[in-house]
Amino acid sequence: LKKAGYDVSLIGINDVDDAMVGELYQFLLNEKQFANRTFNKVFGHHTSFFKWYSSEFNQPLRNVFEKVKRKKINPNPEIIHRDEFKALLKSITPERGIKQYPSGKKPKRILYRPWLKDGIRLGLETGRRREEIISLKFLDIKADPTGSEYIVVEDYKTNRIQKRTTKEEKKYIFIPVTESLRELLLDLGYEKFKGTDTYILAPDVKISRTRIMSDALSKGFSHYYDQLDTGKKLTFKSLRKTYITNLSLYMGGNAKAITQHSDDAV
Repeated sequence: LKKAGYDVSLIGINDVDDAMVGELYQFLLNEKQFANRTFNKVFGHHTSFFKWYSSEFNQPLRNVFEKVKRKKINPNPEIIHRDEFKALLKSITPERGIKQYPSGKKPKRILYRPWLKDGIRLGLETGRRREEIISLKFLDIKADPTGSEYIVVEDYKTNRIQKRTTKEEKKYIFIPVTESLRELLLDLGYEKFKGTDTYILAPDVKISRTRIMSDALSKGFSHYYDQLDTGKKLTFKSLRKTYITNLSLYMGGNAKAITQHSDDAV
């Protein structure tokens, strides 16, 4: 808005109009050059804020962000095949982690992280979302009376949507520790940290686990997968799709017994 000539110190929430929204739209599109999902997220935050403000202060307010046309994104992720997955892990090196922007308007970014490969492996072996993966701790690994191990994972998405705040109300998912998942856990220090409050993924990382690590997983996956030049556009969500697909095949179509979806639509 400053670049467009507005004095932001004089603008109140009731002054925000279509022209200002248009300036923001062009700024995100032409200068920031955000990907479609990020572009939509910005307008989603503004839309939510206006709704909250109107409700919180009981003030009628025209939500000028609500009618902004969102960009198209891929709502139906594909699975990743075994050979692609192996090639992806092999490609994750510091040298290949530099992302250059063709327009030159953005500085280059380093998308390599020492823990990225482990995070991607955890995504495939558990089928959980990024936020849940980076929050897993070794004390979340339990065993039933027969000795079979499983990981207790909080379903953050469902708990937020349904406003489940207490431990009794929250929904948890129980992930079976398969042979390959156990091998991964051992690689990550299971024998050393078993039963402790130590994070399973990158315990030494001190940055924001909920935002920075989550973004690094998503952007890192896409960056390295694009370099495989398969002709497909896979995202980190493809790991979850792959896990659930294999689970469904293994369990004769009854994957929801473990994923706890209400039906088989997913």
